[in-house]
Amino acid sequence: MEWIYLFYNVTVEVFYKVGVFVSISLLLIGLIDYKFNGLIIKLLEKDRKNQVYFSALLGLVPGCGGAIVVVPMYILGKVTFGSLVAAFITTMGDAAFILIVGDITAYFKVLIISGITGVICGLFIDYFKIGENIVINKNNQMEKGKEYVNEESGHKYHKHIAHKQGDIVDKVLHRRTDFKYVYLITHNIWYKIFWLLVIISFPFALEHLLDAHTHENHFIIEYMNISGSIGTVLCILYTLLSRKGIQGSNFDKTESKLGSIKETLIHTAEEVAFLVSWVFVAFLGYEILLRYIGGVEGLKLFLENKGFLVVIGAVVIGLIPGCGPQILLAAIYISGGIPFSALVANAICNDGDALFPLLALSKKSALLVTLYNVIPALLIGGFLYLLET
Repeated sequence: MEWIYLFYNVTVEVFYKVGVFVSISLLLIGLIDYKFNGLIIKLLEKDRKNQVYFSALLGLVPGCGGAIVVVPMYILGKVTFGSLVAAFITTMGDAAFILIVGDITAYFKVLIISGITGVICGLFIDYFKIGENIVINKNNQMEKGKEYVNEESGHKYHKHIAHKQGDIVDKVLHRRTDFKYVYLITHNIWYKIFWLLVIISFPFALEHLLDAHTHENHFIIEYMNISGSIGTVLCILYTLLSRKGIQGSNFDKTESKLGSIKETLIHTAEEVAFLVSWVFVAFLGYEILLRYIGGVEGLKLFLENKGFLVVIGAVVIGLIPGCGPQILLAAIYISGGIPFSALVANAICNDGDALFPLLALSKKSALLVTLYNVIPALLIGGFLYLLET
């Protein structure tokens, strides 16, 4: 009975502390991207001298979309390898949204540190012409591709971002989907239910936040408990249905979101479901951990004993492609489970979902980008750890 009560409480906490506010912030970012989707991309293509700065700026945009669109530009020779590294260092992926709603001060600190690190590393790499000898076998890659059918719009062709119809990106990153039932649910049912629940719950979530969890109205308490639990469970079920593991978004979805407001609403709901699912795992796991190691005091003792290994562990987690593990780590930081130095080290070396399209197009480039992310992550993380201790 105790475990059922714990499970129930965590579902409510996740939806009202994270789900509702992440939905609003992610939607705002998505609408801004939709409105100005081509501006920075055009600047990147025209102003080669300042490409590292613009790429770093794209990476700093919360979510994975900014870094993802840099990948095809690099593959097609429109941006330098240093620009690609800058975008990958600065991106925090979807973990950024967890920090925005959970600890906005920490988010801006990470933003500044990773932004400066990304620009310096990108300029350094381009100055010494590192990565210029990477050869991408485009013909070999295109043979691996399938006939392009955009699963999001249901049409054979749609507006392309950072590439053209029929090029290597089209052939490799756009794939035919066999999961038509998932498409029908996402585009006709799920996003409508989700946004209705968020709209209805937002006033209660805001009041809940401002009142510091001291509601006296019995109706509000019951509504929040029921709706919060339903919201989290629906997100988990949808994430399982869509067969998502650690990847929250891909190039095709990023492109679709930049193409219309409807697609932005659809895929924002999908990404929030993915985020909520991982935060639920993090919060539940954290509560269970505290029960076995003697509460917060036991956790502090554990961190003190492990020392710099915690930072190294955060870097190792950052090497895992996808946003899922990074979301989990950010949620643990908000709960007090890891130090700030570990959070920064993870943010610098994690590439979010942007590593997946790069792996599909150029494994050598992906390996080198990962290497050039790990070095500054360990250096900056180690320096911050020394300051903390």
